[in-house]
Amino acid sequence: MKKLGTVFIFSLLSIILLSAQNNALDQLNTANQFYENGEFSEAEQAYKSLLADGYQSDDLHFNLGNSLFKTKQIGPAILHYEKAVKLNPNNEDAAYNLQLANKKTVDKIEAIPELFIYRWWKSIYNLFPADNWAKIMITLLLISLLGFGTFKFTRTVSLKKFGFYVFTSGMVLALMSWGLAASQKSYVAKNTHAIIMESTVDILSAPSAGSSQLFVLHEGTKVKIKGKTEGWFEISLPNGNQGWIETKSLGLI
Repeated sequence: MKKLGTVFIFSLLSIILLSAQNNALDQLNTANQFYENGEFSEAEQAYKSLLADGYQSDDLHFNLGNSLFKTKQIGPAILHYEKAVKLNPNNEDAAYNLQLANKKTVDKIEAIPELFIYRWWKSIYNLFPADNWAKIMITLLLISLLGFGTFKFTRTVSLKKFGFYVFTSGMVLALMSWGLAASQKSYVAKNTHAIIMESTVDILSAPSAGSSQLFVLHEGTKVKIKGKTEGWFEISLPNGNQGWIETKSLGLI
């Protein structure tokens, strides 16, 4: 009876998961149909419903960003294009549309160049999503094991040397891939940047409505999160300017 019960529960869970996947696919098809018909507000709500149900993908954020851009919601559109690129750095369509949307923003801020080593490392781990780096790591581990097998079980000196080099190289590259996967996963998980979501917002000198105004930012501008307190974020800009802004004015990437 216990085995039957386990099989029944497993089958029931499989049916529930399959039903949920089919329902999500139906919702996505409906949202896409809204977009193709030019019903952008309806498409927006349908895509947001999928996100609210816990579904996440770069294509979903990309499609939502397109719907928002079509209804001239520049800040929210930039936010979801940024999320799409963050989830999948190889999504060229999202990256291109992000550039187009950024041209619609008011603030044009020149960035202070990043340290070369940081820019280099970031560009490498963002070549692929974390899942792809993990697959590369597994492939390299398998190659390394083959090299170890060749080294261990052959008697020919040249083959032993070849197997040893394959084993050591594969292990080193697998460890590097693991580090890149961890870095990319950490990058996706952290909310280190945000987008201004209001048309105009004051940046203040302290986390208090009565503090002095430092400067003004506009919808769609990307900022870096430096710290937070209740109801407020401390932010900085690529040019080095920094200050405090209410959390309600930002959309976290």
